[in-house]
Amino acid sequence: MTTAHTYQRVSAHSPHLYGQKGKGVIVMESCPITAIGMRNILARHCGFAAGVELVSNLSEIPLLMRHNPAKLIIMELCGEDESVLDGLRLIALCLENWPAASIIVCTALDNPRVLQLLTASGIKGLVLKQEPTAALAQCVQQVISGHRNYSLKVRQLLANQSTGGKALTARELDVLAYLFSGKSVTTAALMMHRDIRTISTHKRNAMHKLGFHNDGELYLQGKWMAKTGPVFTH
Repeated sequence: MTTAHTYQRVSAHSPHLYGQKGKGVIVMESCPITAIGMRNILARHCGFAAGVELVSNLSEIPLLMRHNPAKLIIMELCGEDESVLDGLRLIALCLENWPAASIIVCTALDNPRVLQLLTASGIKGLVLKQEPTAALAQCVQQVISGHRNYSLKVRQLLANQSTGGKALTARELDVLAYLFSGKSVTTAALMMHRDIRTISTHKRNAMHKLGFHNDGELYLQGKWMAKTGPVFTH
């Protein structure tokens, strides 16, 4: 849970910076080649010739936002040794503490359940890495113009999904992170300094939002939440 602890330390030490309007762009992508390609797209098609910060891990984003808030964050859901749950928790953190920043998720994950959860989370844009370069450029252009934008492929994948999904809360995400790391509800309650009934309620609410009816479904169909980012050899 190192990433989550980093987020908590940052949020506790810099409340006076929250809500500041940023200027630049943060791109979080663990593959250096992909990251450079995204920066080139921003320069050629979106007017960001400068002020683009490339980072390879989610944990770097709160540190940058603390010292120099960005107006736009473009991120994959996980970096090296980070899980999809870490990405979802970071989104919740940024939306709470830096609401002026717009978030675009550019991900390789195309599970409709993941995409539906993301559209409910409050992000401004969503595009898949499998799509043409123009999809990301269009998404960024629309978002910086003040609009919400989901790419064509994302809309197609969501076409048969039920509407009106609810976002997971920060507490629910924390509980899921503990559960997927192998902790029990009792252990999670002890580590979070909460009553076991409270943790059980968070778990039940999270499962309901995700459409899971029992623990078997949660751990089998929800295993994408514990998926960690690829490891690249530098």
